[in-house]
Amino acid sequence: MPRHHPRRSYWRLLLPLIAIAIYLNGGCSGLRTGLERWIDRTFGQATPREQYRWSNSVDAATLVRWDTAYLRARRDTLRIDLPHEEILAADTNVLYTAHAWRFFLPPGRLLTIEAVAPPSAAALFGELYGADDRRLLLWDTLTHRLTYETSAPLGENLLFLLQTAPYPDSTYRIRLRTDPSLLFPVAGADEGDIRSFWGASRAGGRRRHEGNDIFAARGTPLLAVTDGRVSRVRNGGLGGKTVWLRDGQRGLSYYYAHLDSQLVAAGTYVQRGDTVGLVGNTGNARTTPPHLHFGIYANGARDPYPYLQRQDPEPDAPAFLPGRQTQVPLRGKHYLRSGPTRSAANVLRQLEGGESFIELGTTGRYRRIRTTRGELGYANFD
Repeated sequence: MPRHHPRRSYWRLLLPLIAIAIYLNGGCSGLRTGLERWIDRTFGQATPREQYRWSNSVDAATLVRWDTAYLRARRDTLRIDLPHEEILAADTNVLYTAHAWRFFLPPGRLLTIEAVAPPSAAALFGELYGADDRRLLLWDTLTHRLTYETSAPLGENLLFLLQTAPYPDSTYRIRLRTDPSLLFPVAGADEGDIRSFWGASRAGGRRRHEGNDIFAARGTPLLAVTDGRVSRVRNGGLGGKTVWLRDGQRGLSYYYAHLDSQLVAAGTYVQRGDTVGLVGNTGNARTTPPHLHFGIYANGARDPYPYLQRQDPEPDAPAFLPGRQTQVPLRGKHYLRSGPTRSAANVLRQLEGGESFIELGTTGRYRRIRTTRGELGYANFD
C-alpha cells in the first residue's frame, strides 16, 4: 500500500496561499501576472479579453499600453442617447484601442449592442457595466453582439466598453438600440393608439391613472405580452372584466381591464402572443369608447409606457469616416462636449482655432476626439 505523506499535502495547499499573499503585498510583476492567470483559469473567471491577453505573443510594453487604454476607458465620462451609431478609427496607437459609452436604459427596453467589422478585423472585446462598476455582461466575440434588459424599476445607468486587439487594421461600426421587451397587448395597434397615459387625473383629481389606455375596436384580440401564468380572472369593480397575467421571469404582473370577453381561466399558462381576451368597455369605462386599460405591477404600479414604445428609430448614420481631420477650424466657435448633442449642459470647453487633435470616431456630424491636453470629447465643426 502506498504511504501517505501529510506534509506534501500541506505544502500543496500552502504554496498557492503563500503565492497569493506575496501577490497581495505587491510581489514582482511576473509573479502577479502568473497568479492572475492561475486564479482565473482555476476558478473560471477569465474574460475573452484576458484569455486573449495571455494566449498571444504580444510584447510586455504593448500589453502595458493596452491595459492602460482599457482602464482609462473604464473611467471615461462621455454620454450618449439611444439609439446611437458610431464608426471607430483603426489607430495604430495602442492607447486608442479602447472606447466607452455611458447611457441610460429605461425599464421595459431590450438593449442590443452590436459591431460590424470586416472578417479580417482585429479581435473585438465588449463588456457591459452597471453604475456601481459591476460587470454585467460580456458580448459574444464571434457575433460581436449582446442583449440586456434591466430589472431596475426606474431604469439603469450603464457603461459599454469596447476594445480591439492591439494594432487594428480596419475601421468598425458600433450600434446601440432598444426594442420593447414585451409584445404590444392589443392586436394590430401600437403606441400611437395610447390616448390616456400614466399619472393622468382621475375622479376629479382624487386619484391618478395607473396605466395606459389603448383604444381599439370592440372585439379586437388582446394578447399575452410574454409567457406567463394567468393568476386571476375577475368581473366587477372599476376594471369590469379583468385578466391578470403573472410574469415569473421578470417578477411583474400585467393587468388587462375593461374587457368585453375573457378567453382564459385562472391558472392557465399562456405563451407570448396568445389571445387572453377581447377589447371592450366594461366597469367604469362603460361611457367611453372601447379600450384596454393596461397596467404593470411589482410592489406597486409602474408606468407601462416604456414597455409599449416602438422599436427605436434608426440612429443618425456617421456623415464621414474618422481620421480625416486633425485640427480645429480657424473660423467659428467650436466646443468640446461630453456628448454628441448641442446641449449647453454638455460643453466641456471652447476649442481654440487651429488646435490639434486626434480623431478617434464619428457619429452623425460629430467627431470623437482626443485633444493634445489629453481630453476626450465630441466636437462638431459645421
